[in-house]
Amino acid sequence: MKDMLGEFIDFLDKTGKKSEFELFLKIFQSTPKTKFAVIKISGKTLEDKMDIIAENIAYLNKLGIYPTVVHGAGSILDAKLQSSKKIGGLRVTSKEDMQTVIEVYKDIGERLASKIISYGGSAKTARDILTAEPIEGLGCVGKITGVDSTKIEEIIEHNKTPVVSPIGKYNNTWLNINADTAAKELVKKICPKKLLMITETGGILDENGAIMPFMNLSGDEDLAHITGGMQLKVKEIKDLLETVPDCAVVITSAEDILKELFTISGRGTFIKNHNICTTRDKNEIDMHKLKNLIENSFDKKLVDYYFDEDMTEIIYEINYDGAAIIKTVNSIPYLDKFAVSKACQGTGLGKSIWAEVVARYPKMILRAAKDNPVNSFYIRNCEGMIKKSGWNIYWNNIEEDELFSAIEAVEEKKATLTEHKNEIE
Repeated sequence: MKDMLGEFIDFLDKTGKKSEFELFLKIFQSTPKTKFAVIKISGKTLEDKMDIIAENIAYLNKLGIYPTVVHGAGSILDAKLQSSKKIGGLRVTSKEDMQTVIEVYKDIGERLASKIISYGGSAKTARDILTAEPIEGLGCVGKITGVDSTKIEEIIEHNKTPVVSPIGKYNNTWLNINADTAAKELVKKICPKKLLMITETGGILDENGAIMPFMNLSGDEDLAHITGGMQLKVKEIKDLLETVPDCAVVITSAEDILKELFTISGRGTFIKNHNICTTRDKNEIDMHKLKNLIENSFDKKLVDYYFDEDMTEIIYEINYDGAAIIKTVNSIPYLDKFAVSKACQGTGLGKSIWAEVVARYPKMILRAAKDNPVNSFYIRNCEGMIKKSGWNIYWNNIEEDELFSAIEAVEEKKATLTEHKNEIE
């Protein structure tokens, strides 16, 4: 197997994403250790790709990042408990079967922790994390009643990745718990920036079997493209995001964990519940909050007259954690500002706002400073680009006969942010 770290470094070199990696690394390392991420790994994926997963987690450990890992064991238990049946996706578990469940989970957890350590990381199995009560009619299957996050915090504070098995304590016995449910309850307790769900499919599939790169669940539009059991899973994720609104859910593959975490475009399906608003009336906007957002995002001061200029539309997150300001150049929509607060960078908010921008303005032009870490994202998501006088100018769906004059007009626009550091104008 080729070294995963080597593959990732090759990926950064070939795609020009080193600036994105540095941006996300800075964000993650400034996040409290316990708030980084919960990673839930399906039993089948762990069975087939434990080395890949362990190497990825070890690499995160070397960067000072310690996710909480929750694993399943469905495929192994299917083989060992062939006579057991499932009701509503939950395995009916007898007292005898529960002994097998405990043994399997203990073995998987210890093997994963050992593998992480063998790749130079640091990990420890976390025991007695969940308490539960029996679900009637399912035998030794439990509904979670409590999460002891202090033990997880202690492990992480000692610079180790906690590995959690989905079993819950009930009086003096143990109960089998659905791994997805365990991960969700941990997220509710820990409130991390992300929940990564590592699956065989590597994302949510649409009706054509293709991975959907992004879903914003603030409305029901995206759910129309999901069918079968996956629709139920997405609805459960939506319920989770309504409880923990600052968390994002990512469904990806074992191979793409690092690419998902450290690049803007990511891999797999990024799911968030952002409430994106739009208005053409500046009087509907809290200009003070919008100004603070832009200056916070760009680390620059906005010129005093900026909001006196004409604006075509303002697209913004309801709490002013992100916004896009559309103006017009040569009768062509011009993305004049695209800002996400530092607190929300890395949460997918920028993706939500960008999706709204391109949906409303398929024909568009914008410019970005040459050292902007988001340039690689614009390159992938815009039809054309040209370098001009310190700027990269991007566009979508502009006819050749009007493109040159539009580029010239954008290049000549006065800067409206001062004290230039490293963001787009």
